[in-house]
Amino acid sequence: MNRLLRYSVLIVAALSVGCNGTTGSMRKEDLGSALGAVGGALIGAKVAGGNNRWLGAAIGGAAGFYAGKMIGRSLDERDRQALAAQTIEVLDQPAATVSSWQSDRSGAAAQIKTGEISYKSEPRQVKRLAAVEAVPSIRLENREYETTSALRVRSGPGTDYHAITTLQPGDLVTSAGRTDSGWLMLVKKGVTVGYVHGDYVKPYNPVAQAKAKGIDLDSIEVEPLPRQEGFAGIDLDAMETTTSTVTTQLGCRDVQISVTTDKGTNNETTQACQKSDGVWELG
Repeated sequence: MNRLLRYSVLIVAALSVGCNGTTGSMRKEDLGSALGAVGGALIGAKVAGGNNRWLGAAIGGAAGFYAGKMIGRSLDERDRQALAAQTIEVLDQPAATVSSWQSDRSGAAAQIKTGEISYKSEPRQVKRLAAVEAVPSIRLENREYETTSALRVRSGPGTDYHAITTLQPGDLVTSAGRTDSGWLMLVKKGVTVGYVHGDYVKPYNPVAQAKAKGIDLDSIEVEPLPRQEGFAGIDLDAMETTTSTVTTQLGCRDVQISVTTDKGTNNETTQACQKSDGVWELG
């Protein structure tokens, strides 16, 4: 049996045992969400690869949410994955947004409408290079960006701070959070290594890249995409680090989804909130 498929079976079995042990049974809707989340997370994480596995889990969780709801029952797994990827992208937008999705294969369509974000504050210990300045607060995120040009990484969130290193066009970097002035706090292996302004990067979307390269997302054997990692030359073991307390802001927002297929139109209203790792979670 394929190793990834074995993992799916084991996780599903664990979910079933756990639910039977606590409630004696699992509602069909909950089971659908659990199965969809497991399958979606595995496929999404495999495509995303490397440090971007959170995105695979986020897409998988959203696909699982749809699988367990009426709006997703008329969609096949591939369409649920595509709609989930679009939903995660919309949730990452800072302002209230209305976005349309159209399947490139089945004719299914959807509209995703998000409300404004409300934030709650939570203190957190952050590890950083000693040469990098601490910031008092950030709006938490956990996502990868691709640089759009050669870019200086600063020791603090501003051009008056000295340069730590330089990134090349197409480098992939991970942001742990964004300051009020639009600077991204970049991390490597959980350590803050500097800041860049958000105007000079774009969100990295491995699912879209996989589709562009003709990778079959339905296949269990999906190869990770090639990656041009930023900060490849930084050896954290050879550099002095320190820890500081940062006020992180976690967001919640209302979400309205309308899905139309040849079977009709279904609507769902729910709330999405960021988990402690910055990933958006529906419902």
